[in-house]
Amino acid sequence: MVAVPFTSPSPISRAPRRLVTLVTWLAMALLGLGGLLAASHGPPHSAFTLGEGFVLLVLATALLATSIWAKRRIQRDIDAKFYRLERFTQAFGQTQGTLRSLEGRIVFWGIGAERLYGYSEKEALGKNATELLQTRYPVPIEEINAILARDGEWQGELTRRHKDGREIHIISRWSLDRGEAGEPEVAIEISTDITSIKLAERQLHQTNALLRAILETAPGLIYAKDMQGRLILANVSTLDLIGKPWSEVEGRTDLEFLDSKTQAESVMANDRRIMDQARTEEFEEAISHEGRHPRVWSSTKAPLRDADGKVIGLVGVSVEITERKRIEERLQLMVNELNHRVKNTLATVQAIASQTLRGGDPIVRQTLERRLMALAAAHDVLTRENWEGADIDDVVTGALAPFGEGGDYRFAVSGPSLRLLPRAALALAMGLHELTTNALKYGALSTLAGQVAIDWQIVEGAKPLLRLTWTESGGPRVVAPLRRGFGVRLIERSLAQDLGGKASVIFDQPAGIIGTIEAPLADVAVSAEVTPFVQTGAR
Repeated sequence: MVAVPFTSPSPISRAPRRLVTLVTWLAMALLGLGGLLAASHGPPHSAFTLGEGFVLLVLATALLATSIWAKRRIQRDIDAKFYRLERFTQAFGQTQGTLRSLEGRIVFWGIGAERLYGYSEKEALGKNATELLQTRYPVPIEEINAILARDGEWQGELTRRHKDGREIHIISRWSLDRGEAGEPEVAIEISTDITSIKLAERQLHQTNALLRAILETAPGLIYAKDMQGRLILANVSTLDLIGKPWSEVEGRTDLEFLDSKTQAESVMANDRRIMDQARTEEFEEAISHEGRHPRVWSSTKAPLRDADGKVIGLVGVSVEITERKRIEERLQLMVNELNHRVKNTLATVQAIASQTLRGGDPIVRQTLERRLMALAAAHDVLTRENWEGADIDDVVTGALAPFGEGGDYRFAVSGPSLRLLPRAALALAMGLHELTTNALKYGALSTLAGQVAIDWQIVEGAKPLLRLTWTESGGPRVVAPLRRGFGVRLIERSLAQDLGGKASVIFDQPAGIIGTIEAPLADVAVSAEVTPFVQTGAR
């Protein structure tokens, strides 16, 4: 049952009803008087009495008809007002609105309020709204009531408690409803739930605070630019590098705040490429103050997109690698010097061996020289690659090159592309040299029809393996030797140890030996994640 605290009708509203009542009583009095006159008799008064009674009856009938018509009209007006009130009550009840008495007690509680606060109509009616909902006001309630009484309305943000304990944030609009005489009757409150908006604002504030903390504490440069290359965000490190406050660089391009025009044009060209191609890139850039040593930065830049995915600029992070580049340059100088000295050392060893064995067995001298040549060839491959590694194709080709007089048809080489670590490249080159030397002396390469198939593959598993197989065909039958020579021992012991795997040479084959080398892929191959940086300004 909804209790709506409208006051009793005022004297003004009761006037039409009193008039109708008066007319009704007057009509009834005239009817009574007309009846009395009509009932009277006597010769002197008969004609007058009948005429007068007739007039009175007509007048009374007219007044009675008027009274009935007026009552019906008043009833229709009352029914229409009650119908509109009922419709308003139903519609208002669907909203998150309430009605309160001037003392703050709830007198109307609709379905919308029940959905918002969790309390049923039975639980809410008659209760103090402030106490029931644990309302927190932005100003004292007395001040709000004073504004409401003065202006007739008030609006503000309130914090209330749901029945289940949740905190609810609302925008509340209060208006004071007055009676026909102007006296206050009831306070109408319309509430709009903004809890989700407040939570979103709180999350946005936390995100902004976190972003600001990252921007201010990150050791590198963090920045963002629009499609025209104008700076729209920069952290303290970026401003320190530029040497200007944010007010002097906001909305400006690199050409406007960098000292070097050449460097600015290079940076802007990189930025334009990122935005045009809409992809993330990592490369090196040189940015420095005029008259100072260049500073090198490793930059990672990505397109900045709007909510629809359209590129509207870029965001970038740059970390200074100047010192690392200097160390790399010094290391490269040392490696170049070491390569030069190793080459000289190998040449010296080869000359000493040749002179020492000049009067000795020529086969021994030739074998030693070829082994030194195989080591030098592998060394040359690694030198070309700055000792970062070597492709297995180059290692195999270099090891077989001294024995290719018979034509490439004698070797069938196959396998996937793979980059070996320096230590693995040297070990494999020496192992292939020993297998080739043995094949020339005793195996398939000792005959014109003999061939060798060299195949390697990646064996998948919990720990992937590199497996290389040396298979001879078309050669003479090979018998296992009574004792293992230097070459076989180098393969089965030293090679296996250097690669962290195992190696075997199988004799007693009808047309040559079969050699197998297996090693954990992680111990012999360069990691795929290790990739060189693109050079400054490179596309």
